[in-house]
Amino acid sequence: MDADRGVARPVPRSRMTRGRTLTIGGIAIALALAVTVTAGGCARAGETGARSDLTLTEAKAETQALESSIADVFRSDHVASVEQRQEGVLLSCTEDLYRWTGALEFTLPGALSDRDVAERLADALDSRDGWSSEVQAWETGGPTAVVSGPQGLSFVGNVDEDRHVTIASASRCVALSGDESPFSTY
Repeated sequence: MDADRGVARPVPRSRMTRGRTLTIGGIAIALALAVTVTAGGCARAGETGARSDLTLTEAKAETQALESSIADVFRSDHVASVEQRQEGVLLSCTEDLYRWTGALEFTLPGALSDRDVAERLADALDSRDGWSSEVQAWETGGPTAVVSGPQGLSFVGNVDEDRHVTIASASRCVALSGDESPFSTY
């Protein structure tokens, strides 16, 4: 993604896509995350925005751990492998605050309906304090889970026709240190 404008760019074939081209559903998820992040800003009403004690490295680690915890909901469904993107770009929250973006992908057997997958994705974090979720029906990607957490932490996920589940994420908003650039990958 272009950190400046929130524009999606293709994920390299050597990562995440295993030789597949980015699907319309995958593009829809990326766009939904960008819209969710942009529309929601860094904080919901009453929240202060970025935590002054949270570094970009810590925000990335927190987001990746939450991605993994969402995938853990499906471990008993014979998920063979989970691929987590190790680098992500930054989206702008404000003029001087940014959020790291990540993604996680895995394949499920066909036992669950698309709606069941979306509902399980939405429910994975919903019971935690400060989290909310909903399943939205999208023409381009089917049922999609949209999950929002504290200080703008957010996830969007769905399953495509090949049973590939994609979870796109955005961290809490953080201020960059002097040696970090909004135009680099982390």
